[in-house]
Order: sequence, then structure tokens, then C-alpha cells
Amino acid sequence: MYKKLFLPFLCIALFSANALHAQDFFGKFYELTPEEEELLAAQAASASGNASPEEAIMASSSSIDWTREIFSSNVSLDVVKAKIPMPSGKTSAINRIQMQLPVLIKDPLLSIYVDDSLTLSDLVLQGTVTLEELTRIITSSHQSPAVFSNGGTVLQTRQSIRLQDIGSLIVRHHMPYTQEQPIERIASREYSGIIIDARGKLPVHGEFITSQAKPCLFPKIYDDQMTLVYERNMVDPAVAKSKGIVLYGSDQRPLQYKERVGNDPLWITAKKIYGVNRVDPVISHDDFLRIVTVPSNLALLQQGRVVILLDEAQLSYAVSAPERNRRYYLAYEHMQKYLYENKVPDVVQLDTPNGLKLVMQNLRFIADSAELLPEERSRVKQIAQSIKELNLDFEHTILVEGHTADVNKPNGQLTLSVQRAETIVNALVAEGLERSLFTYKGYGGTVPVADNSTSEGRAQNRRVEITVAPKASFTQRTAN
Repeated sequence: MYKKLFLPFLCIALFSANALHAQDFFGKFYELTPEEEELLAAQAASASGNASPEEAIMASSSSIDWTREIFSSNVSLDVVKAKIPMPSGKTSAINRIQMQLPVLIKDPLLSIYVDDSLTLSDLVLQGTVTLEELTRIITSSHQSPAVFSNGGTVLQTRQSIRLQDIGSLIVRHHMPYTQEQPIERIASREYSGIIIDARGKLPVHGEFITSQAKPCLFPKIYDDQMTLVYERNMVDPAVAKSKGIVLYGSDQRPLQYKERVGNDPLWITAKKIYGVNRVDPVISHDDFLRIVTVPSNLALLQQGRVVILLDEAQLSYAVSAPERNRRYYLAYEHMQKYLYENKVPDVVQLDTPNGLKLVMQNLRFIADSAELLPEERSRVKQIAQSIKELNLDFEHTILVEGHTADVNKPNGQLTLSVQRAETIVNALVAEGLERSLFTYKGYGGTVPVADNSTSEGRAQNRRVEITVAPKASFTQRTAN
């Protein structure tokens, strides 16, 4: 999964005819003068949609509405800066907007939650979804007629992407499976659909905190015994691709969702939420039994006749992405140089839409413990020093994410991955990094990067990922 690719230049290769190959870049960077480094960093920032406002010719701001299932972007082109004569050049300007759309939209789009632990960006890194597929969706999505503003100097349009066009890329099953019916039974009857009310702050299963539930493309539903009640592979694939597996809403009036769940839905109040991304409702075991006791209610799951209610603020909002500007790319290359010159072992550096990521592979702890083996401390010290060497002059945070191999102990693995991530935070702070910069998460064995059936694969899956994330920006800009 992990390769030493300089993603902005990979993105140029995918989104533009004028590309520099990643290997060419690595081969030349250490020979550049400071002025050449600055120029190359500025080009990389523009390629990732983070050109400076002074240099920017095009700009975009994105938002998402889960109730309408639309990801939309307001895109503008400064025709004066672009030196496009008007009105004769309007067609040329529209074509230019169309060509640059993927660069402007991709980072906010990649931040969308797919399920309880993954974003769309994660699926791209895994190879489950390709940038080429997303590019086709972006360029073929609905574009409003272009109009002039700011005294005729700016051409504006709005791009709207159906979330189900993205979700359809991820639905891979051909036949739905049916939830196994437990021996237990409860008094129930036929319903026309299922509504789960997950509004307000709810306890997070397995953690001593509360949080608001968030939307995603493919939520799961559990009962309070952590029996899986519902997930995308239970839904007819044609339905999952065309309508999604749930409809989101905030209105508590059932008639608002009549088309999806009929006139007589089963109303369920969520007891908890679950998942790293806080997207999976947890219902009572009795409510689970009310569904599975009646065969026609089980069929509702196959038909995707499910509505999840969330707080309105969680359903419609502006989408931001980390601002990977010129200073960010200078820092990225200085870290690359530090890791190379100091021969830090088993560390992969990546430029991701979320920021600069360091993957510490085959990280060794005492068995079933969050205590690092003594020989690993020198590597952690080198990582801390590499971060300090950045001399970051932009606002940033540091996210530490722990992963384990999957040995069929999901609850224990999740707890252990959280504890190991915390261990790494403490070790980095002990080396002089500021604790207030850090947050940490654990994923257990839910996000493997290799085959758990081999010792080599399990070693790759035992890892910690450290992401230095610049402050978020709601506007993407390119100087192209």
C-alpha cells in the first residue's frame, strides 16, 4: 500500500497534461538552490489546490448536504488574471474551469466519511477507489450555467456531485445476505420501514465520552450486545448503488420520509454510537429482536428502507481540507531529506490530503502490551527530531493513529491500539514536542494494509501513523 510517492505530482500526472514524474522530483530535489526549492514548492501547492491568494487564478469552496445527498462546489475563475478576453473567450474560460475541477474539488471530496473508520482518501490509498474514477465523476457531474460577477471580471459556476455516484464505486457485492435470526423472540409485527433517532449527544460504545453521531456513505447498525444488525452487504446491490443504504434527515416527523420508509415505520431511539468516526448507531437488543423476529421486517433491510435521524448541523456544512501551501511542501521535503540522511528505518513518508503522514511500520511492543520494546525508542526519538527539524511556520496539529494486526479479538485490539497510540504521543512529548498539538485514535485491526494470514503481513499491520496536519481551509485555489 505505502509507496514513496510525492502525491501533488502524482495528482498533476492524473489531472493535467503538464506533469513531473515523482521519481524525477526525488532525483533532483537535493541539487536545487533555495530559490528553486521555493518555486517547486509553490508549483506543488498549486497542484494540490493550495496556491496563495495572490497567485490564484481559480478558487473553489465546497459543502455537503447529506439530506439531499449532494456534494457541491462553488467555482470561480478570474478572467483578468487568466488573461482571457471577454466576451469572446467565455467558452475557453468554461473549458478551463472544467479542466481544473478535479484539482480544486478532490481534497474536500476525499475527506468524506465512508464508514466507521475510513474516509474516501483512505480508500484511494488502499487502491479500492482510484483517482481516475473520482475524476470521471467530478468532470461528468452537473454544472450550473456560468455567470459573471465582480463587474464581469470573475466567471462563476456551481458543480454538484451525487454522493451515490461515489458510493456506487464501493458497492462490490452481487447478492445481499440475510441477518441470521437468533433463537430469542419478542412480540413484534410488520412495519413499513425503520427510523433510528440518533440525534443529540450519545455515549460512545467502549469509551467514557459522549459525542454526536455523524453521517457517512455506509453506516453500520449494532445492538447493545454488539451484534451487527445492518451493513451495506445486507442491501440489494442495485438499491445500494442507486439510493444508498440509508436516508439521513433531522426532522422527527415520520411523514417526511414516507417515500423511503412508508406510512408505518418502526421508530427506534439509538442508545449509543460506535466507531472511530462516530457514525454507527447502537440500538437496544429488544429493538433488534423486533426487526429480526418478523421475516418481512428483515426484508426491509434488504430493501434499504432505513432512515437515520441526526442533528441538523451534522448533515449540512462547509467542507474544509488541510491547507498544503508552499511552506508545507518545503517542510515536507526537508523532512524527506532528514529521514534519508539519518537512515531512519521502517518509516514511510506520504503526502496525503490530510497532511504530512509518517508511517512507522513493524512497531514492536511487549506482547499484548502498550509498552514499547527498548530498542524502538531510538526510532521514536528520530521521528520526534524529524518533526522538530521542520521548524513549522504554519499552524498545525499532530494526529497519532494506532493499528494492530487482526487476531480475531476486535474489542481487545481496539483498546490496545488506542493505548499504543497514547504511548507514542507520550514518547514524542518526552522528546520535547508540545502536548497540546496532539490527538490520538486507535483502529484495532480494522484498517489492514497487508494480509493478516502471514507473519510479514501482520508485521506491516502493526503500525503507528503520525499525521502533521496544517490548519483547515474552506477555499481551494490553483494558479494554473
